[in-house]
Amino acid sequence: MQADVRDILGNQNRREEFSLLQRLLQVRRDLTPERLMHAHRTQLEIFVALKTGILAFLLPDISVFHTALVEIFFHKTCRNISCRSPLPANECTCECCRSMTGFCNQCMCVICSKFDFDANTFRWLGCDVCSHWTHSDCAMRGGSIAMGVSTKAGSDRTPSSPELIFRCRACGSVSELLGWARDVFQNCALRWERDSLGKELDYVRRIFQMADDTRGKHLCWKSQEVLEKMKNGLDTNSAIKEMLYFFQEAENAETKDLDRDDSKILDRKQVCERVAEVVREAIAKIEGVAEEKAAFVKKARSALEASDRELKDKKQELADLEYEKQRKKQQIEELESIVKLKRAEAEMFQFKSDEARREAEGLQRIVSAKAEKIEEEYASRYLKLRLDEAEAERRLLFDKLQGPDAVRFLKGSDPSQMLLLNKIHGLFERVGMVSTMPAEGPSTPNLNASNAGSIPSKPSSSAPGP
Repeated sequence: MQADVRDILGNQNRREEFSLLQRLLQVRRDLTPERLMHAHRTQLEIFVALKTGILAFLLPDISVFHTALVEIFFHKTCRNISCRSPLPANECTCECCRSMTGFCNQCMCVICSKFDFDANTFRWLGCDVCSHWTHSDCAMRGGSIAMGVSTKAGSDRTPSSPELIFRCRACGSVSELLGWARDVFQNCALRWERDSLGKELDYVRRIFQMADDTRGKHLCWKSQEVLEKMKNGLDTNSAIKEMLYFFQEAENAETKDLDRDDSKILDRKQVCERVAEVVREAIAKIEGVAEEKAAFVKKARSALEASDRELKDKKQELADLEYEKQRKKQQIEELESIVKLKRAEAEMFQFKSDEARREAEGLQRIVSAKAEKIEEEYASRYLKLRLDEAEAERRLLFDKLQGPDAVRFLKGSDPSQMLLLNKIHGLFERVGMVSTMPAEGPSTPNLNASNAGSIPSKPSSSAPGP
């Protein structure tokens, strides 16, 4: 909820929502001090922020007492957290403090009722009679700054020439602005920084741009001139001194004009006293300028010493950086040499790897050729061994078939033996080693397959004997 209200207060596009919530808050009659004293703190902060339009009440780092929030809500105290004055401030009974709800004459503008934290500046105009304050911008827009005639404080006469004046809206009193500008410069200018001085001179130029008298125009021109010089490089102290010198010259010229108007005839003693007073004032100013110069020189000397120390430190840092740069450069060169060496080693190892691969391929071809040759030799030896075994078996069978028991062997053989003999005979024919058996009598059998059926079979046991 607080985040939404913060967004409404901080977003210019949601001003209509803010106005609606303010109106709804104003018409509520149930919000009494007793009820708000027992309300939740977050709810009370939202009510106060909406009623005053101040976002600071919703910030987490700003803490205001519960009772103070209730008093701010009902306009019992100033809504400015830095002021917190009871209202009406200083028990003022002027028309502004009585008619403007929640107005505080200690920190708020009589015209816009807004406050800020600016001090020692041309942005605020104060009334010497009622001590009410007005923004310079509001005074220029509202017509409170104009040409007129004023009676200066401490003077018994009424000036006849018009000058730039400020008319307070609270009490209607009139104050001249040239002396106000001189007092602000003499008391506050030494505290301003360069940017602040430029803004203050711009305010002086804008205010006295409305002047029609000679002194007011001269101040406007002088402010414009110093602003231009600052833009071209004039330092702050010189600009302040130039403006103070201008005000001093204007004051001296005003004093001379008053002396001429009074037309007093001074005797010798009075003249000497006047000269002595002027000399004392000049000496005092010279001493003040000398002290200021001494302080400025001391400050400049300390700044120079600090600059020398900083320069020395920077030189040492530069030397350290140069040493570090050389060290890094040397490391980079070493790394580059190592990289070159590793690259050469990699190329050498690649060359050796290629040679080893080619040698391995050659050895692989040799191994393959020898393996094929060994396989062929093994096959030929195996075939030769089998042929020798077959030759030996053939000779054995041949011997059996050539002997006297061949007929009996054949006669006693069964058909399976005959089939085996035929297979052996076919084997002999295939290997080309079968030779024709000689016929050496009627008892030699013929091993041809066509004669296998003419081999006499074994006589049966039922045949009669011889």
